[in-house]
Amino acid sequence: MEALGELRPITLEELDERAALLKRVDAKYLVARADLEALVRELASDHDVLEIAGRRSFAYRSVYFDTPGLRAFRDHVNGVRPRFKLRTRCYLDDGTCRFEIKLKTAGDETDKRQVEHPEDEPERLTGEAVALVAETLAEAGAEPAEDLRPVLSTEFDRFTLAAREGAGRITVDTSLRLRRLPDGEARAMDRSLALVESKTPDGHGRADVLLLGAGLAPVSLSKYRTGIDLLVERDDSAETAAVRRAFG
Repeated sequence: MEALGELRPITLEELDERAALLKRVDAKYLVARADLEALVRELASDHDVLEIAGRRSFAYRSVYFDTPGLRAFRDHVNGVRPRFKLRTRCYLDDGTCRFEIKLKTAGDETDKRQVEHPEDEPERLTGEAVALVAETLAEAGAEPAEDLRPVLSTEFDRFTLAAREGAGRITVDTSLRLRRLPDGEARAMDRSLALVESKTPDGHGRADVLLLGAGLAPVSLSKYRTGIDLLVERDDSAETAAVRRAFG
């Protein structure tokens, strides 16, 4: 993307210094890839782009874990709070990996906690990961999650923009692919679309203003919920049905 090359770069260390945003409000939008160039140019005046080793777009693979009864998925469908998602996230360009637990709080914030993870074992939970899950759920007053196993993987390409003022950031995901574990059945998002996510302390970032002004409403698109809906157990809510169209 030409516009991406015109932005000022920011390092990962600088990005984390500005705003780690482990507690945040997220808003997601499905945007035509043909419109991304204009959006990035609009944001260039007050946003920088993450650059690592000369790269501005990065390949990700995540593996999600759930109980045999798919508790994380069902809690999401039923609007339970607090609720959780568990995943390993591997950064394929540099070979690093982390385990993360994302907790959706009663106040609709996202609280993310993470530990380093072996990059060659993304489908296995370490003792440190299991301990983090137990500690986080106990602090939230939630029931323990037992007999966790890998159920879904996602792969996508991402670039990240960071606001120069405040704590906002924007991620743009393209070429999203969802794969059921362990058998490997897969679905892919329409390649003409991108998933744009605004991550801010209060839910009112500049990208939100621009996208809402262009007539785009936020969508509820959890990669995990969508993958389970499409590949494992259908979720017939109107919310998911609207998102399902993005995957053909």
